[in-house]
Amino acid sequence: MSNFYHIGNPKSIKDLDVPSLKLKSIDRINIPILVIDDNEFEYLQHLRNHRFDITYFPDIPSIESTKEYEIILCDINGVGKKLNSKYEGAHVISEIHKKYPFKTIIAYTGHTHDPSYNRFFRLADYTYKKDIDGDEWVDKLDQAIDLTTNPQKKWTKLRDFLIKNNVTLFEIVKLENEYVKEILKGNDLSNFPSKKLSNEINPDVRAVIQSFTGSIVFKLIFG
Repeated sequence: MSNFYHIGNPKSIKDLDVPSLKLKSIDRINIPILVIDDNEFEYLQHLRNHRFDITYFPDIPSIESTKEYEIILCDINGVGKKLNSKYEGAHVISEIHKKYPFKTIIAYTGHTHDPSYNRFFRLADYTYKKDIDGDEWVDKLDQAIDLTTNPQKKWTKLRDFLIKNNVTLFEIVKLENEYVKEILKGNDLSNFPSKKLSNEINPDVRAVIQSFTGSIVFKLIFG
């Protein structure tokens, strides 16, 4: 006979959808954004003039070099040379998504791609053509910041990762319960997950959760 575990009335992510939850407003300038493009990004200065904190790389030496950025704009063509994939920037997006599934990823391209690229585009939060203008980029990045700084949406992305990596439903419920309780208390996530729960999780998954809790977004919301 299997054992039955009970954790009372666990909190769910829906419990954050309450008017009483007051989170700090985060200014554009506080969210680090990375642009990866082998060609100069035309609207870089325009966006900086609008107080976006943008770093530009013509390419990246490793996926780990994206760690400090909350939003990543990645061109599809001409980047990811060191990863040596025919899918170039699309492969970069895939690798970022594997290691940092909670980050906001924007794919953009000036080309038409065959259907084999669709699986990569689905990993991005947004996909845009390169021909949008500077003012449109301002609106698009504001939307990306809204997504990035929303604790519910960030958790939903992490939860999808947990499901895909075979974390049990019971463990996910416990993690979500602890996460929501910390948010509702106005605490930072330095004690999430609890040591007991953390020890129950696969080390690779635990490393992703640690990156998630180390996000500058939570420091800004609760700092």
